Formats: sequence, structure tokens, C-alpha cells
Amino acid sequence: MRRLMITLLLFTPLAASAQPLFMKDSLGDREFFEPWGAGVDIYTMKQDYSISSLVLEFPGIDEIDPDSVAVSNDMSHIDVKLDAWVTPFLNVFVLAGHLQATTKVDLSSVALPGIGVSLGVLPFNYSGAVYGGGFNLLYGTDRWFAALNNTWTDADLSGDYDSSVSSYTAQPRIGLIRGNWTVYAGAMYLTTEESHKGTVDLPVPGLPPVTFDVELDNMEEWNYALGVGYVFSPKAHLSFEVGFGDREHTLFNFTYRF
Repeated sequence: MRRLMITLLLFTPLAASAQPLFMKDSLGDREFFEPWGAGVDIYTMKQDYSISSLVLEFPGIDEIDPDSVAVSNDMSHIDVKLDAWVTPFLNVFVLAGHLQATTKVDLSSVALPGIGVSLGVLPFNYSGAVYGGGFNLLYGTDRWFAALNNTWTDADLSGDYDSSVSSYTAQPRIGLIRGNWTVYAGAMYLTTEESHKGTVDLPVPGLPPVTFDVELDNMEEWNYALGVGYVFSPKAHLSFEVGFGDREHTLFNFTYRF
């Protein structure tokens, strides 16, 4: 039972001898965690985007081939999570934090008609508040566990342009328990909807700004992940995860339960 408790501590989003909020009778005389948790996430990610739509309002520029435009995104955010055990296998949470990101749209292949000058790379720098919520499903034994984390987020952004970002993430994981340590492998499924619109100055003096509207999706939906966690006490733990493949990410979490 102790190892199962360590698993649950490590793999709630923020995760002792209390009961979950509901289904208390299902535990019998067994102990469980404190029902409430508070934690901090530090998250970074690098990925490529695909273009779902791109409009440039400039005379002579017709439809642009999305395959000729490369888009990359570099993002980091920190958030605070509050969570609660609803049943012995279900944890729900809300989060609020701050993100900072840069999305680069390479329009070097797009030349201005009659001038022959390319638009170059458009950098969209933005930051703002991020908020969301989700739930975890988890099952484990004394030696192994399986978990599925689901998170929905949205952002209130500021920057040089009118920008918006929303996402859904699913993270399946399976791993081993060895004392206070847990190691696991898994994956991340991510869908992102990002949009920017506004005006940009051209690299040629005397020409008016170009009005644009671009909508982006992540290029790849899946990447792989490896992680490790450690329980300092029944109320304090941390974990660290590295993602690799077509998308790279890191995720650090520290949680305290009460």
C-alpha cells in the first residue's frame, strides 16, 4: 500500500491519512492522501507548426502555398495548480499561471510583386495569463502504475498583435516503483490552436504595412516522454519529465498536500 501511495503522490498534477471527497467507504480501513493539493509546474516546449490559413492583404499576392512556409514555436510557462481527490482513482485540478512564447513564420519564399523583396521571417512575441483545468485517472499496484492526465488551457495574451492560444493535452504514462523513487515512460498528445492578426511593416521604405491573419496548428500531435519522481514525505514530492521526438518539452513539478 505504501508504494501505491507513493505512485499516487507522484502522478497527480499537484499531489497522510485522509479520505477522498467521495466514495470513502470503498477504502475500508486503508489510509489515503490528504484530499487537497497545491503545486507548481515549470514547463517548456519547442515544436513546429502547420498553417491552417494565412491571409496577406497586399496587391498582387494571391494564395500562398502553406508547404512553402516554415513555422516554429518556442514557449515556456509557470503555473500554480490546486487539486482534489474526488475518488480513489480520480483527481481533478485547476491551474493559473503565466506564459511567454515566440512563434516565427518564415515568409522568405513570398516575394512582393514588382519588387522582388521577400517578407522574411515574422516573429510573433507574446505573453500573458494562462488558465485551465483537467483531471487524472490512475491505477497502480505495489510495483507498477498506469496514469492518464488530461488538461485544457486557454490564454489571455498581450503583444504587438491580436493573438490567442488554446490547447488540449493528454499524457498516458506507465512506470515502476522502487522505494521512494518512481521512473516512467509515456507520451504526450497535444492539439494547439494559435492565431495572430494585425499589420507588419515591410522591409522596403515607403511601402505601407501589410495586414495579415494567420491560424496555426501543431505539426505533430504525439511525442515521447521519460520521467522520474521522488517522494520526500507523505506531503511533499517532485517530478521531472523530458519529452523528445518531433516535439521537445520539459516539465518540472513540486507539490504539497494538506
